[in-house]
Parts: sequence; structure tokens; C-alpha cells
Amino acid sequence: MKRKLLIMVLAAVLCLLAAVPALAADTFAFTEKSIRIFEDEEVTLALRQEGKYADGEISFSSDNARALTVSDDGTVTPVAKGRATVTAALKQNGKTVRKATIEVQVLRRVTKVTLSRKNLTVMEAGDPLLDGVLIAADDLDLPVIVLPVSRGMNLSASCTPEDANNRRVAYASSDVGIAKVSTEGNLRGVEAGECVLTVSSVQNPEIVEQYRVLVVEPVKKISIEAPSKTLFAGETMELDAVCSPDKASIRKVTWTSKRPNVATVDENGVVTGVAKGSATIEATALDGSKVTASFTVNVQQEVTSITLKQDNVTVATKRQVQVNASAQPAEANNRQVSWESSDESVATVKSGTITGVSPGTCYVTARSVSNPSVTASLMVTVYQPATKITFTTQNGISFHKGTSRQLDWVIEPSNTTNKAVTFKSNAPKIATVDEYGVVTGLSRGSATITVTTADGSNKSANIKVNVTQPVEGVNLPQYTYYVPIGRGVNIKAAVQPSDANNQKVSWDIADPSIASVRSNGTSTGKVTGNWPGTTVVTTTTEDGGFTASANVEVGDYDNAVRLENLEISADNKIRIVLWNTSNYTITRVKFRVLCYDTMNYPLICNTDGVTNGFDGSYPLTLNPGERTQHGRFNFGNYRESGTLGSVTLIITGFTFDNGQEWKIPEEYWVATQPAYSRNMWTPTPTPVPIPGSDGGANG
Repeated sequence: MKRKLLIMVLAAVLCLLAAVPALAADTFAFTEKSIRIFEDEEVTLALRQEGKYADGEISFSSDNARALTVSDDGTVTPVAKGRATVTAALKQNGKTVRKATIEVQVLRRVTKVTLSRKNLTVMEAGDPLLDGVLIAADDLDLPVIVLPVSRGMNLSASCTPEDANNRRVAYASSDVGIAKVSTEGNLRGVEAGECVLTVSSVQNPEIVEQYRVLVVEPVKKISIEAPSKTLFAGETMELDAVCSPDKASIRKVTWTSKRPNVATVDENGVVTGVAKGSATIEATALDGSKVTASFTVNVQQEVTSITLKQDNVTVATKRQVQVNASAQPAEANNRQVSWESSDESVATVKSGTITGVSPGTCYVTARSVSNPSVTASLMVTVYQPATKITFTTQNGISFHKGTSRQLDWVIEPSNTTNKAVTFKSNAPKIATVDEYGVVTGLSRGSATITVTTADGSNKSANIKVNVTQPVEGVNLPQYTYYVPIGRGVNIKAAVQPSDANNQKVSWDIADPSIASVRSNGTSTGKVTGNWPGTTVVTTTTEDGGFTASANVEVGDYDNAVRLENLEISADNKIRIVLWNTSNYTITRVKFRVLCYDTMNYPLICNTDGVTNGFDGSYPLTLNPGERTQHGRFNFGNYRESGTLGSVTLIITGFTFDNGQEWKIPEEYWVATQPAYSRNMWTPTPTPVPIPGSDGGANG
């Protein structure tokens, strides 16, 4: 809802005053000092501007934005219940020359009015009890307040929400000749008949609640007639209520039992016995006269049996378990039971709560309080639970793969009833554990074994097991190692299996004058040749003491293969003859060839297009004293790119027949004497190699 507070007359007056400025006063003020608005309203504030304040720029502000905001045109928008001061500021030539304020209160509306039904006799218009009494019930479907003639009652009504600004209500009767109501809410019946009671909000009169008021001739007395004063549980009897005088408008009553656990009564006055005891049955006139009558019925019932939900229970020492007993039949007057233990040194009982004292068995009995001959019993077993479990070895255990270890553990206290435990391995591929706590190592690694009590106490302990792989042997890959004088050869021992935990070995040499051996504690030893000859090197594993040996032959192996012939043929081919001058069988010889043109300049002869050298090999076996065969060499990355003037050859290494590869260190490389062609010193242009063309040579 939006309400514009624009005062048109004031605007007209302002216009007239503007026409005679000589008579206008200098005024800048709101037309009202304060206003009230509801939360769902908007208001545009009106200002008076006269004289020198008639023109200028106006701005508005609120000092409480939680209560309301104000726009540039002076429109106030409520936010929540509260108060705020709105200030209008007038600026002329960029300077504030005048301010005006107005107090604005934001009110919260009443949204609902509710009449309390406490102490009122209220019925629905369609209630069968009003048949023939209520006039034209279909014309007005409102709740009905039944009020006896000449009787009064104080009404109480409330407004919603509770924080509405004004929660006062007003009362009104549609016919004060039937019932009248005071401003304080006192409703009084005047004459038998009907009228409408309206309760409305004072703050928001459109919010109302209405009731029909039925003013009746009241009942003045009720007499109850009964066939008997005694009733057995489960039986019924019907009571009859007689209302007087005969002219009473409503001669019907409501029935209630003061002790429904003993006897109940329905709307027709039929009483049903529930449990042994006495109950007062009360009849109350329905006309609001509050006339009552009562009748006392005696119900007889005895407990005949007791049922326990358990036949036996098990409880730990110092722990409790609740046992429920049910006295039968359910409608017995006194269903209480008492409890007793046959041996309180084993277990005690109170109100059905059994407490374990010490391990053992006893019986707990529930006894009817009203009929002590009726009992029920159950057997109680008390056990001592485990409070702690520990492994006797706290720092873990270590053992070899393929072996087993028995775990040891202790359960506390020593008199624990059930000492059974379960075991579990978190890494069963590394170590397994059986039901007896025997751990077996399956593979190298670590696993955690957990032991848990099986008595329900869920106590557990962990132990770390480390499964190691033992050394099972060692070997040296070669039967013989060739070692040069003054240089070393690395020999790696193969510890078996390869995943053994301890790979450390020691080294020993049979004749230190021929060779020496040095190791950093790992599986590799470095053998250095001291003097030509043959000796034996031995390695020994730290784990298990396994040994392996190999021959060491010390010699001048850099010169085992020599160049016997190197030449350049007339058809520009390189021819090589190598000679095995040693006593060893050599399976492959490696070399490098450097090429020069006829003017002794480096000649590019490599497939990379930039190098004047290429690598080659002789892949056939050379027995001691044997020479290479012509045409069997491999010139791997050679490319013929011009006329050769000279070549030199460097032997870079070879392979013994035991597989040991002999590499001559680059610092020991020695180039042979050059082999010259017949075209040497003949100036001829050197062709530039064409990428992608093939080249090759055979020596």
C-alpha cells in the first residue's frame, strides 16, 4: 500500500505566496512535526519553502536505516518497526543553507485477533448436541459460545504479532438484549437467544474474530443413576444423568473420569473398569452453567503374572544392564514389582537395574508388590572384561621371509573371563597371522599386526613386523676380468636374490702385488692393476658369508690389437689390416678413422655432414695372432664425400670373448701414422656432401 501525503491546498497557498514575494516569510520546514505510518506503507513528505528558501537543491536522509529509508524525492519507505528522524537539507550555490526535520514512527500492524477459549464453553455450530437448540445454524458458520442467562464471564483476547504497536482489542455484541459485553470484555447473558460477538483490533479495526453467542436457560441440578457401585476390570456399566429443571435449554452432559487408569467413561456415560481402585465419574452440563454431579465406582483387579523380557542376561563387572518386568494383566491396579538378587556378591539389582559385582552366576527375581506370591526370575552371568591388552615386545620384531614368529601378548586384568583374541594383518601380502598369533613372512616389507579382545571390550594393540629377504648367494658375472696396469676396472657382485635387504659385500685379492681392490661397502669393487700377471679376486656377502671368485689378469691391453696396414686404394677406398698380438680371443674391435683431402685439410666424411672422422668396427672373432680379413669391416657412419688424401686410425677398444668390453680411455688414444693416397698434394676441389646420399667403405 502506498499513501501519498500531498497537501494540495498547501501547494496552492504556496503558489499564491510565491506571487507576492514581498510578503512571504523565509520558511523551510516540513508541514508536520511528526507522522506515523505502517510497515507496508510509503509516504511522500511535504515541505514548506518560502521566501529566500523557495529555491535550491533538496536532499533527504534518515538517521535510522533499520527503521526506514528515504529517497531523493522525499518518499519514506519503512523497513521495520521503529523510529527515525528524517532530515531535509537545502543547498543553494553548493552550500547547505537550511535544514528541516520530522519524526517518523513505523508501526507494526495487527494481523490477527484471537479470543482465548479458556473457561469458555465453545462448541461448533454443527455439533449434534446443539440440534434443536441453535436457531438457523446454517446461516452463520461460526463457533458457538454457550452462556447461561444472568451468567457472566471475562473474555481475554490477544493480537498477533506480539510486537504490534497497539495490541488492545474492542468487544461488541450484535444484540445487547441477548448478551452484552463491556469494554473490558465482561460478557453477560441477558435473555435466552442468539447474537454475534465481535472482537476487533483497536489499531487495525478491520482485523476481527467473531463467535455466535447462545444464551440458554441453565441446568440447575444433575442427578446420576447407576446400576451398581462396583465394577470388575474389563466390565462395563451405563450411567444416566438427569438434568433439571425441565425447561433447561440444553439437557445434555459431558462425562469425564478423574482416574481413567482405573475406570473410563465414554460420551454416552458407559463406564469401563481398567484397573483395581476407585474412580470418580463426573457429569457436567453442556450449557456452560458449570453444574456438575459425580459418582464413585470401585474397580477390582489383581496381578496374576509377571513377564520378564529376558530369560538370562550377561553383564560385565562394574557395568549395568536394565531388565524390564511387566505385571499382568495390564489393567491391574498396582503393577509395581520389587527386585531381589540371590547372591549380591555376584550382582545387585535396584529398580530392575542389575550391576555386576564379581564373576559368577546368580538369579534376579521380580516380585509383585500387591500380590507377593507372583514372581518371575532370570539367571545373571557376570564376567570380567579385558581392560587392556599389550604385546610383550614393544619395539616390533624382524625376521626373514619364509620364517615364522610366535607373538606374545598380555591381557589385563589377570582374571579376565574371556581371554580369546583375534588377529589381523594390514598387509597380508607381506606377512600373515593365524588365529594363534603366529606371524609368517611372505615377502620383504613391513606390516602391522593388530590383536583385539573378543569379549566385546574392543581393546586392541599393534605391533610392527619387518620381514627381511636374506642373502641366498652371490656370483660374479665373469669368470675372468682383464685389468690394465695402472687403471681400474669396476666389478659388480650379483647378490642373490636381487631384493635381499643387505646388499653389502667385502672384497679380497689373492696377490696384492698384481692387483689391488677397493670397495665403498656396496656390491661394487674396483680392481686396479699393479703388475702383469694373474690373481684371484673374491667377494663375500655381509649377510650369510656367501663368496664368489673370478680370475684377474693384469696386462697392457691397450696394445692387444695393433694396426698392421692402412692404405688408400686407387679407387678411393680405405683398406685396413688389424692384428691380434695378445694371447686372448677378441670378438670385436672398435676404431675411429680421421680423413683429410689431398691438401691435407680435414675432409668431411661423416653422415652428420660436419665431422672429418667416423667410427668403425671389425665384428669377427680374432684369435691370438690372427689378422683381420679384407672386406669384413663395418664403417658405420662413413660417407664418401671427396678424394681422400690421407687417413689415420685410432683403436678405441675391443671385446674379450668372455663378454668384457675393453674401452681405451680417450686420453690414451694413439693415432697411427697417416696413410697417403697417390693423389696427395694434388689440388682438387673437395665436393660438398649432399644430404641424403649414401656413402660407405670396406677395409
